[in-house]
Amino acid sequence: MYKPWKFLVPMLLVLTPMSASAGLFDDLTSITKKLKGDSDGGSSGSSSGSSTSNDADVIATSNSTINFICYVRPRKSIYAKLGKPDTALITKDFGKNEAALTVMLKQPPQEGLPYLTALGQYQQAFDTEEVTELFGNFVKSPNTRDLGIMASTMNYSSFDKKKKIIAADARFAYGLVHLFFRNEGGNRALGDKLIKEAAKKNQYGARFVEGMRWAHGYGRDVNLKNAVSWMRPAYELSSKRDGDLAQIIEDEFFQLVLDPNYQNRQLYVDLMQAAEEQRQSLQQQIAQNSKNVSNATLFRAQVYNLTITRAQLLIELAEITNAGVDIEKYKTVLAMLSNQADPSIATVSELIVVTDAFQNTLETELRNVKNMEATTMPKIQALFSRTENYVSDAYAVGVAYGLTSLMSGTMELLNKDALKLAVEIGVMRTKACGVRQGIIDFSSRTNVELQATNVPVNNNILAPRKKKSR
Repeated sequence: MYKPWKFLVPMLLVLTPMSASAGLFDDLTSITKKLKGDSDGGSSGSSSGSSTSNDADVIATSNSTINFICYVRPRKSIYAKLGKPDTALITKDFGKNEAALTVMLKQPPQEGLPYLTALGQYQQAFDTEEVTELFGNFVKSPNTRDLGIMASTMNYSSFDKKKKIIAADARFAYGLVHLFFRNEGGNRALGDKLIKEAAKKNQYGARFVEGMRWAHGYGRDVNLKNAVSWMRPAYELSSKRDGDLAQIIEDEFFQLVLDPNYQNRQLYVDLMQAAEEQRQSLQQQIAQNSKNVSNATLFRAQVYNLTITRAQLLIELAEITNAGVDIEKYKTVLAMLSNQADPSIATVSELIVVTDAFQNTLETELRNVKNMEATTMPKIQALFSRTENYVSDAYAVGVAYGLTSLMSGTMELLNKDALKLAVEIGVMRTKACGVRQGIIDFSSRTNVELQATNVPVNNNILAPRKKKSR
């Protein structure tokens, strides 16, 4: 369902459709050097390609080429940028010894406060990758070590801007744990205090929580003006972020500003009307330009073929692992969509949507697979090698499109085909890396051992040539 207010800030996404792809146009100099083999690691892939390991970090970073493409970083490296576990502080704050804290953390987190969603959704509430991963590790397996790291990191004292942001993130994370475990020993007053302090530091998630407190009168009198003031910075960021929390923040913010009791309500109503007029105008321009040939449409076949490759890899992984997904149903849809010599944009879009859905379902079902028979090991290794080739191909197409668009001097944004395909080209690398990471994560949870490969970057990145008009 269309929401007019989403044009207020997300209008930037229309003007820059490639923003969904971290790195498509980022640092073309670095990309060019990598293709020529000038940067560290060259394009020769891993140094050995002969070792086996069940360590996800080792496999994920063993191939320098794929590591460059997917920007893989060892998960353990984040801890080097965080504080050391402060056991004394957490036992003092929670009023329990470490053994009692361990028992407490085995209890399910509480909900029930007007601004608290599920604990896991707050993994999307941080501004730094370090605390995002730390909090994510804690959510997966609550433990005193990660809790102690949150406690020590929030007390960082530094003039370094990045460390200040990390400290604010950690302060919010530690405050959340106190609130979610408030009935098992968490310090509710301390949690409230820490979250407010983080909000004053402009921390994304804390801004939202503080706004919700003013909106619902939790711990203070209801004041919609204050609620909007606290929440607005979080809303402005939410339009650039994915996930449930970003959607919740957007919905809550507009419930506030459209509340009849909010004194500046008319301002937002006027903005929404202007946004709707802008949207209609843009749609008319897109319709008028839709018949023009764009750079993006020249890459339609590559997008189509790469999506089919992804589909085939996912089907094979599902069959090898015997994951509980409806493979036959997806095969039927795939057969219908993949037998076309010159697929339309609508066909390509449908193929992408159903393949994304199948990948999401498969990732969920793979978590239920425990161990594999020895006879399947070579099949998974072969699949992994083909997946890394697919990653390289997806990356090459993205680079080709980026260079072609830059050299042509226009992004042809008012062509509807260009908009659809440009966005997909922008996220192809991310999706390809997701398939690869899914296999790695599966191996780390089971008895599967993977061998590092030596896949080079695909250097054949010349874009298809436009046909000259006669």
